[in-house]
Amino acid sequence: MIYTRPASMIHGDAPMNIMSEDVQQIYPDTCAIKSQQLIMQDFGIHFTEDQLRNEALMYGWYNGGTAPEDVGKLLELHGIPVSQYENANIFNLVNELAQGHKVIVGVDSGELWGDNIFDKIFEDNAADHALIVSGVDTSDPNNVKVILTDPGTGNLLKEYSMEDFVDAWEDSNCFMMATNDPVPDVFDPFNSMPGFDLPMANIPMIGSMPYDTFYNDLAFLNYTNNIPECVFNDFTGLVGGDINAFSFDSMNYFDSLLF
Repeated sequence: MIYTRPASMIHGDAPMNIMSEDVQQIYPDTCAIKSQQLIMQDFGIHFTEDQLRNEALMYGWYNGGTAPEDVGKLLELHGIPVSQYENANIFNLVNELAQGHKVIVGVDSGELWGDNIFDKIFEDNAADHALIVSGVDTSDPNNVKVILTDPGTGNLLKEYSMEDFVDAWEDSNCFMMATNDPVPDVFDPFNSMPGFDLPMANIPMIGSMPYDTFYNDLAFLNYTNNIPECVFNDFTGLVGGDINAFSFDSMNYFDSLLF
């Protein structure tokens, strides 16, 4: 047997090591809520952190933080099924990421963020924080990195050593929540649609524009057409949420292309 396919070196997302205000949680105890919000965005579902916090309060899933058993319930409320695990390990983690699933874990923030020896010596062995594991980089087998998106610090796709991550993760009894489905890939349908004759059902919105509107009325446009200004104006308005329908002039233009 001849093996020709290279093994994957990065499971999930590659590191970026940047700070992002969009990742940073607003409240000191909404890390699990913010993590779920970020995952919803990947699935094309958009709510503010405050909206989700209010929902969690209403359902009893948030009270000075989120209990492990309630992590993922906001996702399920909005149509994203999840599974929870205790005593998970790095192989379970990589398996979920390799399938395109999104993962939240519990960690001891003091161990993960600590930058001096006292944080290690006087650790309290208590998990107090939830964050997203975005990837695992095994390109150097002797120095495996875990890539985290952390609402507590605002770090987007930051690398940590496997050892530091596992030390912090173990304090939650290696709690892990994973989505049951992968994030929709907006490019996959183009690769499997001869003639683009099927709707791309996994893209709910283009900005503020429903995807079926985009697909039915705009997807066939190309640079060989002399597209009138009204179409561009309407497209901008729809995506920005300023209007909710194409103008009469734009609809007449679309109709003219069908004949």
